[in-house]
Amino acid sequence: MPKPFAQWGFGRRQISIAIVAVVALAMVIGVYIQQSLSSIARDLPVTLLDQERDAEVLIREMANLAWAIEFWRSEPGETNRERVRQRLGVATQRAEYLRTNYNLDNLVGAAGMYAVARPALQDLERWFEDGAMGHAAGSASAMWLMQSRARDAEVRLIALLGEGRDSARALLRAQEARLDRFSLGVAVLTAFAAMLVLGLVLLLFRQRHILELKEDAETTLVAAKRTAEEANRAKSDFLANMSHELRTPLNAIIGFSTMIKDEMLGPVGQPRYRDYAGDIHASGEHLLSIISDILDLSKVEAGKLELADDEFEADEVMRAAIRLVREKAEANRLSLILRPLDQRVRLYADRRAILQIVINLLSNAVKFTERGSVELSGGLTPEGGFILRVRDTGIGMTPAQLAKVLEPFYQVQNALTREQPGTGLGLPLVDRLVRLHDGQLRIESQQGFGTTASVELPASRVMRNG
Repeated sequence: MPKPFAQWGFGRRQISIAIVAVVALAMVIGVYIQQSLSSIARDLPVTLLDQERDAEVLIREMANLAWAIEFWRSEPGETNRERVRQRLGVATQRAEYLRTNYNLDNLVGAAGMYAVARPALQDLERWFEDGAMGHAAGSASAMWLMQSRARDAEVRLIALLGEGRDSARALLRAQEARLDRFSLGVAVLTAFAAMLVLGLVLLLFRQRHILELKEDAETTLVAAKRTAEEANRAKSDFLANMSHELRTPLNAIIGFSTMIKDEMLGPVGQPRYRDYAGDIHASGEHLLSIISDILDLSKVEAGKLELADDEFEADEVMRAAIRLVREKAEANRLSLILRPLDQRVRLYADRRAILQIVINLLSNAVKFTERGSVELSGGLTPEGGFILRVRDTGIGMTPAQLAKVLEPFYQVQNALTREQPGTGLGLPLVDRLVRLHDGQLRIESQQGFGTTASVELPASRVMRNG
């Protein structure tokens, strides 16, 4: 039998040493990876809890500042004024602490909270010393403006903390999945080491070309494993950072453009700059709505969107939706009609989701109606459920278009739609939200004669004693 290892200058002693070294190295690598995974599993939740605690401290200090300003308003005096100065300093320290300790990462939305808190505190410091918007420092009007600014920042920080907690939960779930995959990798590595040892023993009695084939196979396996891990890591990082990277700067753009547009800190000077700020604000709102639709649809498709069910009046949501769409309808010279309900109806559902459903349907109807009217009506069904209808006199759809209208990113192609902005996510998102409520969306349309969209909620969503 040929002895290929002898041809290379290797004896059985050297091969045995190599086998022992390979086994030891595999064990060391396996233990190191396992310890690293355990450390990540322990440290990540602690980091999240620390950041959430510090974010809550910042919110509490902002609330204390607002209360100090209110007390100063009710009882003007140097003592209360000094208390406000102290609370300003403490709140500023907490905001800077959040920034310097967490590098504005996305674990609990530190960047978004700092972007809200820091400008508010800078305004309050300036208004405290120099007065606000033409009102003298320490005047009742200036103190009222300071209190309003502090309360507004507090409310926005609380909302951002809620979003941050959602992101933290998602991050923990993603980290758990990654840990599972890495644990599987350790098992694969151990199995691979065992196979390698067996292969080396067998190769003592095999030809040289068999060893070469084995080495080629190992090289290919390692390369494929590395490629798969890099692709999976890139996808995970993208999903984890998308919400923060897109929403945080957009919120800043919208917030600051609103301040410029409304001249909150004084006259802009050039009227055209104020118009430009309005254009920036409108574009930011539009882009944020598109991003929100994409993320909401992704959450629904992934089964991660949870409903916040509560009791509310059906006609109150209908009136709110009409108010939000009326300006666009008037700009298009359309009649926007709300048909009052025949009786009081209380729903048990996610109010925000129901409002989004009605707004999306109304906006869609207004967008594709050149002349005539858009009508919103509702009522109880014979089965005890509740049905909402949005009827328009717009362009309508062909049967082929109607069959595809609930597909994400599909847009009816004609001269009118090409002039209208949109991503084709409105109706698909409505359909998913309705189905989450165990309801059904029906669309009836005829080209040139308008469209009627009906949302039917089951009887379980209607309060019997409403």
